[in-house]
Amino acid sequence: MLRVLFLCLVALSAAAQAPVPATISPDDRALYGVINRASGRSLDVSKASTLSGAAVVQWEFTHAASQQWHLVRISEGSEYYRLEDKNSGQCLALEIVPTAPPGANTPLVQRPYTGALGQQWKLVPVGQPGSFQLENRLDGRVATLASNDKFNGTAVVAARGVGRGTQQWRLFQLQLRLFAGPPYFTVPEALGALSSTGNELQPVPTPDGNTLYFNRTRFAGNAEGAAETGDIWVSRSADHGRTWPAPTHLEAPAGLNNGQNNAVQSVVGPPGSPVLLLRDAYTPSSAAGPATGIGLARIGAAGTGTPAPVRISGFSSLSPATGFFMTPDEKILLLSLEREDSQGLNDLYLSRADGKGGYSAPQSLGLDVNSPGYEFAPWLAPDGKTLYFSSYGHQGYGSSDIFVSTRLDESWTKWSPPQNLGPRFNGPGYDGFFALGPDSAAYFASSGPKDTAPKKLFRTQPGPPPAPDSAALAAAANPLAQPRAIVTGRVLNATTGQPLAGGAEVQALMVGGPIDFRATAQADALGFQMSLAPGRYRVTTTAGLLTRVDTFSVRAGESRRYEPRLTPATAGTRLELPDIIFAQSQARLLGSSYATLNKLAQSLKENPSLEIRVEGHTDNQGEADKNQVLSEQRVAEVKRYLVGRGVAASRISTIGYGGSKPKFSNDREETRRLNRRVELVITK
Repeated sequence: MLRVLFLCLVALSAAAQAPVPATISPDDRALYGVINRASGRSLDVSKASTLSGAAVVQWEFTHAASQQWHLVRISEGSEYYRLEDKNSGQCLALEIVPTAPPGANTPLVQRPYTGALGQQWKLVPVGQPGSFQLENRLDGRVATLASNDKFNGTAVVAARGVGRGTQQWRLFQLQLRLFAGPPYFTVPEALGALSSTGNELQPVPTPDGNTLYFNRTRFAGNAEGAAETGDIWVSRSADHGRTWPAPTHLEAPAGLNNGQNNAVQSVVGPPGSPVLLLRDAYTPSSAAGPATGIGLARIGAAGTGTPAPVRISGFSSLSPATGFFMTPDEKILLLSLEREDSQGLNDLYLSRADGKGGYSAPQSLGLDVNSPGYEFAPWLAPDGKTLYFSSYGHQGYGSSDIFVSTRLDESWTKWSPPQNLGPRFNGPGYDGFFALGPDSAAYFASSGPKDTAPKKLFRTQPGPPPAPDSAALAAAANPLAQPRAIVTGRVLNATTGQPLAGGAEVQALMVGGPIDFRATAQADALGFQMSLAPGRYRVTTTAGLLTRVDTFSVRAGESRRYEPRLTPATAGTRLELPDIIFAQSQARLLGSSYATLNKLAQSLKENPSLEIRVEGHTDNQGEADKNQVLSEQRVAEVKRYLVGRGVAASRISTIGYGGSKPKFSNDREETRRLNRRVELVITK
């Protein structure tokens, strides 16, 4: 009895001492991403719709305007907020459905704000610090993922609050912090001698400054041809890195370019005996399954044989897109991985040398560095504290940008707020893979103003501070300071000339401008309207499976009419899917295929009467019977993926043609690769 009483007192004491979750008070002048704790995905409006009643879903965090939310108090002193979407100006809303069965979950939508109780939300702290439930004032239910997954498009519903992870959210404030230096860098110069028709990525200079390794993708001269996977290329300088001559395909050590996405990650080892750290475990295919390419290996730059795997305790990644950096003393290993504890997609992790030739289990660098987006390409400066990395998640100028942060203690989890390196390094397109040479020159990859343009390598040298008036000049050139252009129009059926039934989405993305600017409008029978900053735009019109892309420019204050025409999909319509890419000679889908497949799955679910046939084609290289089998395996893999995303298997048929139906000449690789394709035919 005394023991029971003692245990009860201990329990009561512990409960009394348990910390009370801190109140969460967002700044109503700021914009936030609202991130689900279970999935790491962002609160979003389906298809970035501006229509009242559009569904609220989760989506991979990309800084899209439909993922940016104002949290505004209902009234001074109120504990309730309205969540207002930046893209549409409408609010997160719960509406009771009279015909729904008792206890049924209710999908959340966006509506213009009216003050209704279903549009008022309380942030109730729950779980780990910074987490909360979004509790609705109408009936006390909370915002919840309809299913516990990470799929883009999963609905957000109102359900009874039980505290599970799918009901927990956190705020990620969107704030552009610019790095003011030091160090300072000169205007970047393009390394033109290293450029090709493909992409050049991941520059890694050697400690002696005489060699530059990099990764090249989508290039016919690679071992796997012009595929998404890359090979290692190398340039050797005769003047300690002042100039870099044309590169060569890395042939020695032999076998390092093996059909996976090969790249040098770091160069370590004593002077005169450099060791290459390589992305890929270099484990052969076996009866247990094909080589995955996921891992890290090492080999002497002048070595022979097979690279030796680097042992990392508890190593795993949910995605094959991994990256590594090792300090020259080989004591610290930084990793870019997607794991169960990642905040969104890939996060940055730390492993320490264990003194036995291996490395400790990856430890997250924490919430200061890791965002809900995708972090990659870590590079630690020689001081051991200054971390350069690339991110799609932190606020930047466009696609991925390069950031810098400083380690604050020995835990490796506390960092200064990441700062954007600014417009000298970052622009509207892709920027990443910052690396420092021994002379403090910085190398990086950039697509320039257009995210989809080929990525090229640049170098910048240490330099003086920028001119004091540079910021003022940049502000004067800002298109946002000029009058907007108004674009109106209709999306037309190319056959009838009438507005397209079912509506469409029109998205305009500024290209070649000094800022990242995009706008989205939903077109219905009455048409659409969008307001654009002056500049040149890539305009994509989408309706279901149909897409049209145009480019045009608008001037400040201009009124413009734009009426794109789409040809309706009917039985027999054939669509080529060039973004569906497989590993060389395998039926394994590469990561770049998933965006297209997810869009296809969503369109099929929105059009449940459609049935399709997926057709697979190869080139004529190799044995015809093996090509036939490979084409069949590949379309079967596409079907498996679509079925896994909720499309009924009975709606998808498949056929492989091997190399029997080329569309282009097989005489040259430049045209032969175009025959390795997947096509979709609407059969019903």
